[in-house]
Amino acid sequence: MDYPALQNEFLNALVNRIGRVMLTSKMYSNPIAFFKKGVLEYGESIEEIFVNIAKVQEFNPEIAEQEVFKRVVPDVRAAFHIMNYQKFYKATVTQEQLKQAFLSWDGVTDLIARIVDSMYTGANYDEFVVMKYLLARHILDGRVYPVTVPTVNAENAKAIVTTVKGVSNKLTFMNSEYNPAAVRTFTEKTDQYMIVNSVFDATMDVNVLASAFNMDKAEFLGHRVLIDGFGDLDIARLGEIFAGDPTYNEPSQDELTALNAIPAVIVDKDWFMVFDMLTQFTEQYNGQGLYWNYFYHVWKTFSVSPFANSVLFVPGTPTVTSVTVSPTTASVPKGGSVSLSCVVATEYFAPQAVVWTSNVADVKVSAAGVVTVDAEATSTTATITATSAFDDTKKATCTVTVK
Repeated sequence: MDYPALQNEFLNALVNRIGRVMLTSKMYSNPIAFFKKGVLEYGESIEEIFVNIAKVQEFNPEIAEQEVFKRVVPDVRAAFHIMNYQKFYKATVTQEQLKQAFLSWDGVTDLIARIVDSMYTGANYDEFVVMKYLLARHILDGRVYPVTVPTVNAENAKAIVTTVKGVSNKLTFMNSEYNPAAVRTFTEKTDQYMIVNSVFDATMDVNVLASAFNMDKAEFLGHRVLIDGFGDLDIARLGEIFAGDPTYNEPSQDELTALNAIPAVIVDKDWFMVFDMLTQFTEQYNGQGLYWNYFYHVWKTFSVSPFANSVLFVPGTPTVTSVTVSPTTASVPKGGSVSLSCVVATEYFAPQAVVWTSNVADVKVSAAGVVTVDAEATSTTATITATSAFDDTKKATCTVTVK
């Protein structure tokens, strides 16, 4: 072991060997890793396609010959999940550390254990932290359907479980209410997973919860996912993970408190769209400094399916308090377009989705709020309305003048 090249070769062999063993024995594991969709070895995006149910047609032999060749385009939706997470972990082994380690076999294994543990545990923990943030962000943004329950205590346990059972039952029937894309879909009991916080889990009897899903206790335990709390986010760690990322939106303390009041969330097994894109372990020896640097690269896609059902239980009444459209007036030339934005203020995580409509046919508005004026438009003005999808009494408008 007097030659650095041989030391490096020996050390690498131990890292490779012990790393594989410890992954299954001592490493920290992400408790919700089973939601992941596997490994995507090539490419960096995933296209998710959902075909909505077909429209019903009226049988009428008198018009059949005129409409037999008429096209009916199927309602096919697509969502793209793109690689958005490229991180790596680094550990250094110095010459002095290696000399001390080689005094005994235990010293060598302890050194390798520290290297492997710091990298794999960091990666697994960060995966859990980001998946919790992903869920919290969608709840805060009103993309998980809210259902009111009482504040959790031992006295109202039966009432809460009754509500949970009713929602679980409804999810098995075709409905467009419980997913952001508003497609008609359903979730069988075997595909429903109940994520519960530690307080709710301690208060509720597992046998009682199992009855809500029409399962015995042993079967239900596979569909019960325990987390510390929906608002128990490692903000400091998230700040390190997403440092400089403009898409990261750090939750406020009030938002974290509100999240921790949520006892449970039910999600479809396909709600999380998390893929491993690359996991690679490499090393580099620095002859000048007499140390080794080890690198563990982790690339992933963290996303959520807009077509999968999800429901949260919240101790309060979900409410839309206001809808604001910006700008409130706009001038658009014929053949031109303008993008409108909308802010929906809510309480208790009410959905923030809106439905855009136009009062004239030659000035159209898309589901994203993009207003387009026909090149041959005859209208001189149009009123574009954004109506809350959750409460149709809350709406706001923009007056568009056609130039």
